[in-house]
Amino acid sequence: MPKPARQTVLYVEDHPVNVLLMAAVLERRPDLDLVVANTGAEALRLAEGLSPVLLLLDLGLPDCHGSELLPRLRALPGCASAPAVAVTADADFEIEGTSFCELWPKPLVIDQVLQRIDTLTGSTAAAPPSQRSFAPPPARLALASFEPAWP
Repeated sequence: MPKPARQTVLYVEDHPVNVLLMAAVLERRPDLDLVVANTGAEALRLAEGLSPVLLLLDLGLPDCHGSELLPRLRALPGCASAPAVAVTADADFEIEGTSFCELWPKPLVIDQVLQRIDTLTGSTAAAPPSQRSFAPPPARLALASFEPAWP
């Protein structure tokens, strides 16, 4: 069965700079759409029926820890088997005993992130600049209402 032309990555992150960075990274993968939630509750709401091909979860969310959110996401239809990555500045976090398949430490190393995204999703790189059209790329970042957790 061929994979759909476009697939979704769900990124749960409350820091706007990290969201912008991941959006820029995924611009290099035109077959992936990025959907962002900035809280665990929002992630659960957005994930309903989303069937993401990859889950990227920050651990320090304003309303829960990412490791507490992951089992709740796994219980939703379409999220049970998607690879899940802990994206965190917490270098001491151990993924053993969780259903995270990997940990990507912040600050992210972009080339490594792209390589892992390709491996985990089967995505492919965008065409080289000489083969791209000059039309602006379509808006692919679906942000729900973004309210930072800090004052």
